[in-house]
Amino acid sequence: MHDEALLVARLFLGVPFVIWGAMKLRGGEAKLVPVLAGLGLPDAKLLACLVGFCELVGGIGIALGYPVRTCGVLLGLWCLVTGYAAHKNDINQLLAHVAMTGGFFVLAIAGAGTLSLFGGAPTGLFAYLS
Repeated sequence: MHDEALLVARLFLGVPFVIWGAMKLRGGEAKLVPVLAGLGLPDAKLLACLVGFCELVGGIGIALGYPVRTCGVLLGLWCLVTGYAAHKNDINQLLAHVAMTGGFFVLAIAGAGTLSLFGGAPTGLFAYLS
């Protein structure tokens, strides 16, 4: 039951990031560029594509369960930074980002479980990434 619960948690946390990342890479970055430019960030178009790529790769890593600890910590930090930078004036969005952060950090601590890529225990070179 524990491994099934970890799989469900990974899918609930990872799949939205896969969708958001794919949407940004398929033209959705046009909506993000003005927001990033408004924050005073340089080269907003490139940064928007980078955001989409990071969300896509991180979401895939979480959903597949490898490297779940690394992706969990990075996406948790990502949610904190984006929550504060982009949603500090909207308490509901900020709290949603804080909640996702908690989920990612718990997943990073618990691990992927056996229902994941490499069964939760990669070997060789892949072991260094998790």
